Amino acid sequence: MTYYLLLITYYLLIMIELLSVHIPKTAGTAFRHALEEAYGMNGVIGDYPPNKIHQPDSQITYSAKVIHGHFLPKKYQGYYPQAKRIVWLRHPIFRLISEYFFAKTIKDHENAIHAQLLNNNLNILEFAQIPAMRNFLAKHIKGIKLQEFDFVGIQEFYQEDLQDLQKIMEWPKVEPIIKNNNLYHKYQKSLQEILSNTTLINQISRLNLEDLQLYQNALNLRAKRRQESVLIQSTLAEYQRSQFLIHQLQQDLSQAKLETQQINYWLNKYITPSKEIDFIPTSETKFRAGLIGFHIDCPLFPIFTSNKIININGWVIGKNAAASKIEIRHNSKVLAETSVDLSRPDVAQVYGVSNAQNSGFAIALASSAIPSQTKLTIEVILTNRECISLGTLNYI
Repeated sequence: MTYYLLLITYYLLIMIELLSVHIPKTAGTAFRHALEEAYGMNGVIGDYPPNKIHQPDSQITYSAKVIHGHFLPKKYQGYYPQAKRIVWLRHPIFRLISEYFFAKTIKDHENAIHAQLLNNNLNILEFAQIPAMRNFLAKHIKGIKLQEFDFVGIQEFYQEDLQDLQKIMEWPKVEPIIKNNNLYHKYQKSLQEILSNTTLINQISRLNLEDLQLYQNALNLRAKRRQESVLIQSTLAEYQRSQFLIHQLQQDLSQAKLETQQINYWLNKYITPSKEIDFIPTSETKFRAGLIGFHIDCPLFPIFTSNKIININGWVIGKNAAASKIEIRHNSKVLAETSVDLSRPDVAQVYGVSNAQNSGFAIALASSAIPSQTKLTIEVILTNRECISLGTLNYI
């Protein structure tokens, strides 16, 4: 019986292949997905108790290959001698900012530090001054030197470093999944405001000198692992952070555009009334003295529209001089104008005069604020400065 207990104990000690230390806000959630893809859902144990040193949890089973969670490296000291130890780091200033806004979003009052932030409405500097937040990275690998880890990943190089680890561990191909985009509203704007405040960044940096050195050491280890120059690692990391910020800003912009489209849809559908607009052309006898001809191709008047802008396309050919520009006027006020210079080979083929080739125009008119019973005139200005009315836009 004793022999079998020893055998089982020995098996449990050697079966764990990886001890993965997840420091909060350093891509740990994304990395767990990668681990589960490599080892299966049952192959990864999540160890997320309060930070204290204690015996391995009883939930460890025969199928387990990885322990991943918020634990200090010393927790499993003396256990699993064959297991490789892994940790991911992130630039300490960016990690701190990320946790600050994460805490303000999830509002977890059971987390003592987050509760302190929420209850006292701390700003970012006050949050950084909390003792537990200072040199946060160093605190979470306390008891082990960085170079004692078998692999130190850098979040700014997550995809590249995950590929390196995949080769080292001989995993099947795993797809990197970027998780945990900060859900705080206006996160990017707030982040940019903090980063642009040099005085604030210097104050936070002085509170985290040990972490900044630790992060630089991690970059040096990465350079050594990849046989790259140590000098360019910080520059590359800064570039990766800038690319991430650009990507986030693009996502925010896309979301803003989508929200604007949705708002405009409902405004147009239920709030903005449709307008009837008609175009009454000038009689041929009035324009023939100065024009060979003109035509409004689109829209096909009359129209009913709630659009804020209407686009009018057409062509015009001067007789004694070429058409120079189109103006839309209300009394003597020019509301919109455009050049007559668009290529119209179809018109040139019909009229066969030299200035017909580039007789086209396209003009946009912001019409949403124009009240009913308003009349606008569309006029063409020739190169000899002659002004000829093409007709009237009537808002009915």
